[in-house]
Amino acid sequence: MDIKNLKYTEEVRPKKGFGASDAEKLSFDIYHAFKGTPKTNPTMWWDTLKFGAGKGVELAMVDILKENGIVAQDFDQSTDETFEMEREGVKVRMKIDAIVDTATLYDLEKGAPIEIKSVNNKNSVNIKEYEDGKPRSNYVLQLAVYMDYLGKDTGYLFVSSIDGLHYFWFTCHKLEGGKYQCGNTIVDLAAEYKRWAKIWNENVVPSVEPKVEVRYKVPVQDIKIADYSTTDISKARNGAKVLGDKDSWVITYSPYKALILAQQGVQEGYTDEELGIIKTVTAGYSAKK
Repeated sequence: MDIKNLKYTEEVRPKKGFGASDAEKLSFDIYHAFKGTPKTNPTMWWDTLKFGAGKGVELAMVDILKENGIVAQDFDQSTDETFEMEREGVKVRMKIDAIVDTATLYDLEKGAPIEIKSVNNKNSVNIKEYEDGKPRSNYVLQLAVYMDYLGKDTGYLFVSSIDGLHYFWFTCHKLEGGKYQCGNTIVDLAAEYKRWAKIWNENVVPSVEPKVEVRYKVPVQDIKIADYSTTDISKARNGAKVLGDKDSWVITYSPYKALILAQQGVQEGYTDEELGIIKTVTAGYSAKK
């Protein structure tokens, strides 16, 4: 049995407004989600396993918070209402992972939101960033949206590896000018709201597809050894990785990846001709400092 052929049908709901999880998401992806464009690179069944593991971390932590009197016993995100507000003229909708019910022995602010996230236990780079007090900026922005809705100057971010061996608790504070700080990460929520408004007014309403400025594939003749790690160059020389701009991973994980590649006029992966050029322009890469 070839289990890769197992079917998975993803539930698609009409997008009724911006969500906290849209923080830092590609404007291209947000646009097509609003337009109801069918995904060219839909979620595969094996992707649901990691999503399920992440959801398991969230539910398990909520239960722990309930047992310790931090979250109300009857709190249930799945059945609680979807909160709505308007910012910069656009609708923002959300469900909050958890909310502090009492101040408790842990000196937490009553009514403050708690955002719960998971990280792959093999993602050592990401875990090191949390150890250095640098939570992901899009996670902090999501929490900031909840804080803004609830009118709170304080919020909490809990992150755990799937296996529970690494876990982190951050207190997030509202700063001046629409900015928020969580650990050593500072985000600008006011600027993100303005970005959403721009996407809505300049793209969604007039049906103008945004241009993706990040390149999936740097022209092979323009590849510079200094811009990439020796590991990535080695993978590219063997056709196992495409060298793009710094943040090209957002395209790799986009549900509309094929549309983005069509917009940029490139094909997925490298041709034999491109691989030949790569081997020429990256000759001696293993000796780079």
